[in-house]
Amino acid sequence: DPILPPILDRRPDGDVWECLNRIDVLLSGMGEDMPAVTWLIRADQSVEFSTGSFESGYTNHRSLWDKLQGRGHELGWHMHTMSYSGSQEQFVFDPDPGWLTEAHERLASSFPVNATRTGWDYGSNAWLSALDRLGVAVDFSALPGNVLWFSSGKVSLMTDWHDCPTTPYHPSARNYQRSGIDPLKLWEVPAAQFRRSLAGIMPRGLLRLKHGYFSFSGLTNQTQLLTDQWRELPLQVSDVWAFFFHPYDLTETGIQNVQENVRRLHNLPDVEFKTATEVSAGLSTRE
Repeated sequence: DPILPPILDRRPDGDVWECLNRIDVLLSGMGEDMPAVTWLIRADQSVEFSTGSFESGYTNHRSLWDKLQGRGHELGWHMHTMSYSGSQEQFVFDPDPGWLTEAHERLASSFPVNATRTGWDYGSNAWLSALDRLGVAVDFSALPGNVLWFSSGKVSLMTDWHDCPTTPYHPSARNYQRSGIDPLKLWEVPAAQFRRSLAGIMPRGLLRLKHGYFSFSGLTNQTQLLTDQWRELPLQVSDVWAFFFHPYDLTETGIQNVQENVRRLHNLPDVEFKTATEVSAGLSTRE
């Protein structure tokens, strides 16, 4: 992700990609303990509007990405489902953006786009079907048990994964939260979930009631970034755990947390760190 203003109605000043410089600080701090990462570079209309090209996150820092790929890391695609509205003169939520194919083509001309994650953790039948048609092999947007509401400027949306399993699955084209009839080819690999504290459960429940959402399924689940300080490891029964973070989270404290969290994962028995393509290939072979 670049750093963009909440209300995007004009091209921002300065370098919105400056936060990517913190990745080098992370690499220096981690040294040989740095596992291979799938770096999902944001490419959407907000990036094109702010920088002049969909693929600026890649082209402006190509030396960094080349170095990472040389170390066994992988590149993928991140995007936010919003488009510029001429009538409102700013960006608004768009569940079916017309720029999706072009953004994919721009990135795919530089590297294979096998993996995605959607901004605001968004998912829907139409959205995952669109990614599937573009040939995406694995998506990491799902947050099992979570229902979230986002509002930034004119962008307002609801993200719903309350009925999603904790293990990887082929989403049904008729129900993106479950496998079933008309399965997609892509794998949905949900983010690892942690135990939510008792103090955190009530506010989440009240938020659902405020929005007229009366299911309390999954309230005990909590998503934590790799840059957060973990109290404990994930509780889910799955042999695949997915984690994520943003480049602007790579503060001094954030990097220290990554080091500690990766160390704790390294200490698990028979643990392996895999890129997204390796995960999807392994799942398909097992299948």
